[in-house]
Amino acid sequence: MNFIRIFFYSTLVACLTYFVAVLTLIDAPVRAEYWVQEMIAIKKDLVKRYAGKSKIIIAGGSATLFGIDAEYASRQLNMPVINFGLHAELRLGKILQEAGAVVEPNDTLVLALEPPYFDCREKSSEWHVKNIIGWDHDAWKQMGYWERAKFVSLISPTTFGEMIVADVQRKFFPAQIHDRLITFDQPLVLSKFRAGKRPPTFEYSAYNLDAHGDMLQTDGAEFKDIGRDVRTPRHVCAETKNQLISFVRAMEGKRVRVYFSNTPYIASGVGKDEIRKYEAAFQKELTPVGCFIDKREDLVFDRNYFFNSDLHLNNKGRALRTDMLVTAIGQIAVAGACPSVPST
Repeated sequence: MNFIRIFFYSTLVACLTYFVAVLTLIDAPVRAEYWVQEMIAIKKDLVKRYAGKSKIIIAGGSATLFGIDAEYASRQLNMPVINFGLHAELRLGKILQEAGAVVEPNDTLVLALEPPYFDCREKSSEWHVKNIIGWDHDAWKQMGYWERAKFVSLISPTTFGEMIVADVQRKFFPAQIHDRLITFDQPLVLSKFRAGKRPPTFEYSAYNLDAHGDMLQTDGAEFKDIGRDVRTPRHVCAETKNQLISFVRAMEGKRVRVYFSNTPYIASGVGKDEIRKYEAAFQKELTPVGCFIDKREDLVFDRNYFFNSDLHLNNKGRALRTDMLVTAIGQIAVAGACPSVPST
């Protein structure tokens, strides 16, 4: 019995010690995608440039970031259009929070969300953990006690080791992680962006954006793998539906119109009738939330239109998709009308 008691208390002390150590290092600048933090700051600033004006903001993950030419759309629609595409690995709540914070009365918000956002397949991954520790400190602050305990349990020994190293670097060798630390200096980030010094070749960088938030230098067709199933999303899970309903209602309270748009797919031989069948069932579930301004079948593109992922269109694909979106926005969103749900 003594052995069991000693083992129990030793384990409890070890767990508490580990938990306290993690809490002490929870904002350590570990390796993560700090360019996403810079991009969020830049895109918020781009929206602020049109404060007080009716504008269209297209929000989503990287499918929007790579798939919209907002500068061209602005000219065609004769009103400001901002590409608020971020990163498809971000939580849905994060995308809604950032987009909802910048819209104003009389704005139109188009949510072009990747299929996994609708079926609750979001899972905490090493990517989420490291980016919350590294730069998304607001996400940590907004967690409740139980969420924080669960989050700490997801931190692997390897990541914990990185946290220790990053904290030492921050305190004693900041020059070694200068590129991470400067991302927290928002005025500097905005100044660098306005200076217009873009990377010489494509890279994932907040400084590879234009003045409307579009990702640049996306020539070529490098993606060779299979694409996502064009029959998805098939279902809107309850958690996502409730989250979107609450968000749309909050936007309506701000006099902001919210619509949904599809993201592109690689052609895979699935017939249009089958696409329509699954899309009709999905959109019927989404009816209490809102409506789509386009059709899934129209966004099935040849592989040559994709850049380096089945979510990322290249320049040619982006031009094609933007033309379709401009037509949809002009006919539906700006007019304030919703298309009927397609029949099966």
